[in-house]
Amino acid sequence: MLRWNKVATVIRREYLARVKTKAFWISTALVPLFMVAMMVGPTLLMARAGGRFTVALVSGNDKISRGVASELERQEKAKEKVSDLAITLRIEPLAADAAAQRSKLKREVLDKRLNAVLIIHDDVLASSKAEYLSNNLTAIRLISRLESAVQKVVVRERLIGAGIAGERTAELTRGVDLQTIQLGKNGEEGAGSFIQSFFLSYIFMFIIWFTMMIYGMYVMRGVIEEKSSRIVEVIVANLRPYELMVGKIFGIGAVGLTQYAIWVLVAMNFAIPGLIGLSLGMGNAPVLSPVVLAFFLLFFVLGYILYSTFYAAMGAAFNSEEEAQQMQGILSMFMAVPFVLMMPVMNNPDSTLSVVLSLIPPFAPVLFFLRMTIQMPPVWQIVLCLVLLIATIFLVARVAAAVYRVGILMYGKKPTLREIVQWARSS
Repeated sequence: MLRWNKVATVIRREYLARVKTKAFWISTALVPLFMVAMMVGPTLLMARAGGRFTVALVSGNDKISRGVASELERQEKAKEKVSDLAITLRIEPLAADAAAQRSKLKREVLDKRLNAVLIIHDDVLASSKAEYLSNNLTAIRLISRLESAVQKVVVRERLIGAGIAGERTAELTRGVDLQTIQLGKNGEEGAGSFIQSFFLSYIFMFIIWFTMMIYGMYVMRGVIEEKSSRIVEVIVANLRPYELMVGKIFGIGAVGLTQYAIWVLVAMNFAIPGLIGLSLGMGNAPVLSPVVLAFFLLFFVLGYILYSTFYAAMGAAFNSEEEAQQMQGILSMFMAVPFVLMMPVMNNPDSTLSVVLSLIPPFAPVLFFLRMTIQMPPVWQIVLCLVLLIATIFLVARVAAAVYRVGILMYGKKPTLREIVQWARSS
């Protein structure tokens, strides 16, 4: 039976020891700035990414070549000056020795006299084949611009070949402006977009994962420091090892909740979501409902308790952080699994695969909450997820407590995996 007055003393000590440090306030200030920069920065840089590129266009069809050049000029004039992307097209008629011409142009690319070579095959109208040769395949805007121009010219030539007047081809090939509309729980319609939904889901999922891992590592380091300095021998003389572990976990968890509270207050006062939406050029960003925010805190707490018990057991079992690195690496890789599974879940959050994966307790704090940010799951799934997660926490805590009880006072050689398993079985 826990003596909660003893646990409360440990909680208070762990909490105050951390919130009074400069590192806590520096991280509290820098983390949200880093997250905003990670969301806004790449998008702004991508939107404004440009440069001056020289591209050689090789084709045996002069009409296609001139059409691509005209289409690139038209696109350049139609685009607003949001980037400094400039393409200089050098038209090269197809030589009699195509292989020698290809080798010559590749050498120019390698010698940096050209940035790329665009080869449009003579049978492009039938085969739809073209080639882009470059030693840099990350110039996404350049590749996209060239691909769009070639596609429009080829489609236009096909229509003309089918007997459709040239002046009608622009009208017939005009694209569709697909407007995305987010449906609410009761069918109400609201503005939304893939980028908004993706960033919103990803950023909150990342925060849960990141804070669970960071504060779990704080627990492990705290245990190792106390063990290596022999302070723990004095502490356990006044309270049980399990009480020390529980107090340490809850005390450091309270530090995380304090950071969350500060971030929420800052976001409410400075309207960070709105600024993010405006910077992305999409108007106001969507606002999470109070229910989702409440589940955000709940899943952080449950996920943190689950993983911090593992970290506490590791800290007690080993004598230094270097000794615990291997086990820590395995746990970190296991915690990264939800990021591998993120795209299937986001693509279809109600599929059987998504439901099953999100109900697995170690993945639930990240994947189940990810589903919530996209589409609220049925009540029975929420209840089942919480029951499984809480039951797993009690089971892991019992095993971790056994390891903690034995390991916290063990010094000397690094324990083997078999010894740790034996400690766990003593639960």
